[in-house]
Amino acid sequence: MRYLPLLLLLLLCTCDRAQNTDNTGQDAPAPDTRPNVIFIMDDQHRWDAIGKVNPQVITPTLDGMIDDGISFNQAVCQAPMCVPSRNSIMFGMYPSQTGVFRNSGGVKDDAMPGKPMPQYFKDAGYETAGFGKTHWGKHRTNTRGFETRFTSEIPETGGITMAQVDSAAKARYDAEIKPMGPGEENNIGYLGFTSQLPEGDHRDGWINEQAIRYIRQREDERPLFFYLSYMKPHAGHNPPAGYEEKYDLDEITYAVQPPWVADYSPHSSGVNRREMYEGFWKNAGSEEWKLMTMRYYANITWIDDMLGRTLRELGEKGILNNAIIVYTADHGEMLGEHYYRFNKYCLYEASVRVPLIITGSALPENLKRGSTDNRPVDLVDVLPTLLAAAGVEPSTELPGFNLLDAPKREGNFSALHERPGEAAFMWRTATNKLILVFNRKADPHEYTTSDIIAGEFYDLEADPLEWNDLYEETAISELRAQFQKKIMEKLAAM
Repeated sequence: MRYLPLLLLLLLCTCDRAQNTDNTGQDAPAPDTRPNVIFIMDDQHRWDAIGKVNPQVITPTLDGMIDDGISFNQAVCQAPMCVPSRNSIMFGMYPSQTGVFRNSGGVKDDAMPGKPMPQYFKDAGYETAGFGKTHWGKHRTNTRGFETRFTSEIPETGGITMAQVDSAAKARYDAEIKPMGPGEENNIGYLGFTSQLPEGDHRDGWINEQAIRYIRQREDERPLFFYLSYMKPHAGHNPPAGYEEKYDLDEITYAVQPPWVADYSPHSSGVNRREMYEGFWKNAGSEEWKLMTMRYYANITWIDDMLGRTLRELGEKGILNNAIIVYTADHGEMLGEHYYRFNKYCLYEASVRVPLIITGSALPENLKRGSTDNRPVDLVDVLPTLLAAAGVEPSTELPGFNLLDAPKREGNFSALHERPGEAAFMWRTATNKLILVFNRKADPHEYTTSDIIAGEFYDLEADPLEWNDLYEETAISELRAQFQKKIMEKLAAM
């Protein structure tokens, strides 16, 4: 897929006065030249599970987006689990500002902390269409600004679900994944199997079909805000037939375990079904580890393939002639790293770091396509970046920055509120990371250093797998104090 050169785009969007009149001879309204905004997200996608970063992974679509755009290689989610992370992205706020800290949380429509992303674009005169998972949380919500809305799993008032349109397909999928347990995340869900169902029976396959059908039928002249969110590569690892065959199992590498006799993770020990995973994967053979890892990659390749098809349809419709495109994920996936740890719920690199790509024909000319941006990025930066690209002013002050502007951020901040009575906060740069565990406070401004009950410090250059905790080492005491100050300042500013 090729984007129109910027000069040609400008020529196509520039009409002389004779052409810009209606049949009464009066000046017709000027065409709206604001860019279409395409926001794509998937679920539980590790930062390094892209071909450009890890050649084991087959992702031609994402690789092409990196070649034609900017890849941010230090992007971090604000909470390593679906609901709080997605609320942070959609509101452009940290969890301490949204009030959503865990997957059991959420906010009602009449108590939202700010304006959600689709509402911003609807209010600004955009057509808004959303396909796939948002996962606002425990409360039933309306579509929060989407005029066209399709979800596969979680109903929204005013939207359409897979079960409403094709209940038989949804039932077939539910029956296939039943052995994988809640969230498709038990050990069968991780080991996985090749799905016996056609793509359209899968929730993501069905969502992609609805998105493509909408694109083909679209006739609206307004600029478009288009949201597409896949549920994979989140476990279960049950890709449709044809994707596992792209991989050579013998070439798959998998998680290397630290030389420990027990888990060491002061900020997150005991959470997320540790005993279930540890007991199974300690005794699993290399073939099982390779299959689990390969099927996670195969899920990614399937998503990449569907994304490529959708982008081609957007291109054929002319929507990409003037567009900004953002791709990211809500959080990462441990894949058995750090002593048989799976999915997320911790502040280690594989859990909090995510891929982030910005591309499109409306990318400013001064930005170098095909480049890697090494700045620290928080996912709260996505909303202000998209609003700035569309010329939309936020209705309230947002903590994020426009990523298409000059560097602003010094480090990454993330939070974990998974253990009762505790809150863990992270400050990281590309080279070092501090995690502090506090006695939990209801108000982030109330935290003081006297509330600190544990800490971890990692040299990410020398120890990228975070096996060696340096928190008590005197050699890093000055740097630890600097990072601690950053965490306290961040909490005080919320």
